[in-house]
Amino acid sequence: LREEGRWLMGRVKAMMMEQEENFEDKALNIVDSCETWHQFSSQMEGYMDLVNHMALDDVISMLTKIWVEHQETIAKEAYSGMVKSVEWVPDGD
Repeated sequence: LREEGRWLMGRVKAMMMEQEENFEDKALNIVDSCETWHQFSSQMEGYMDLVNHMALDDVISMLTKIWVEHQETIAKEAYSGMVKSVEWVPDGD
């Protein structure tokens, strides 16, 4: 019976981890279509059942990380090639 209990707990943990991965995959797919954090987090509310075993702070942290990384990628793409190296040349004074 004890061994069966460990097996069951292992299956439950694996299922929860799979649900977290599914939630993260959904977020990664949705983030591209969102222009604001509010829009992104609102769309993700429909998938909260996947992570109802997690603390809300942990879910918000996961979504925040995805949002920030996405925004950084957009910024890098927007400014790539626009910043040129600047060489300082003293004016001889």
